[in-house]
Amino acid sequence: MYQYQPPKRSAGRKALIWVIAILVVLVALDFGAKAFAESEAATQIQKQGFPKKPDVSIAGFPFLTQVITRNFHQVTISSSDIPEGPIKITSLDVVAQNVKLNSNFQSGTAGPLNGTVLISLGAIGGFLSDAGPLAGFLGGGSKGGLKVVAVGKNQVKANINLVGGIVNASATWQVTSAGPHAIMLHLVSSQGLPSQFLDSARNVKIPLKSLPAGLRLTGKISSSSGGIVAHVFARSLAFG
Repeated sequence: MYQYQPPKRSAGRKALIWVIAILVVLVALDFGAKAFAESEAATQIQKQGFPKKPDVSIAGFPFLTQVITRNFHQVTISSSDIPEGPIKITSLDVVAQNVKLNSNFQSGTAGPLNGTVLISLGAIGGFLSDAGPLAGFLGGGSKGGLKVVAVGKNQVKANINLVGGIVNASATWQVTSAGPHAIMLHLVSSQGLPSQFLDSARNVKIPLKSLPAGLRLTGKISSSSGGIVAHVFARSLAFG
């Protein structure tokens, strides 16, 4: 008696569906494991001098193969509003290469680390008026009459307007590096600034002595409408 044989392509289609379903599950597991690892990494990295838990992103797919080898090629660390002595770092973005975990998966090493820190023009203005050479001129740190703008690629200018416009002054500084832990504002021109404030305004140092994760300034600094951008570097980092 003749028996009906279903087309072979139906079995092939079912096999393909199963393969796709398994791949979807594996991808979901991969992304889930990655999200968990990024959160745990942020917790450990916070202990390296960050005031709050930073954002951490681990590059590479699939992620689970990196877990097996305990070697992550690239990890991006981002944070904001980092207190740094008399000034606040607006944002920090760093890429860590060759992140290697120990067998306990809670400690390891990374390096090198390269990135940038941004100090906003508003933060620069606050520093100049509160702790810098213009504090006395502004009468105890009055920020209302001070506005800092970027001039070119490596200069900032403070425009001072007091007593409803009766008092006007300005000062322009070139932004330079002062070693691995400070930024220097070197006065290049001024107008209307009283002579008793000129000496203290000639070279204004912004200390950055406790950057997180052992980061140091490389010397590459620029200014823009967003603020002062300084490049940072660390040869290695041990964590956990």
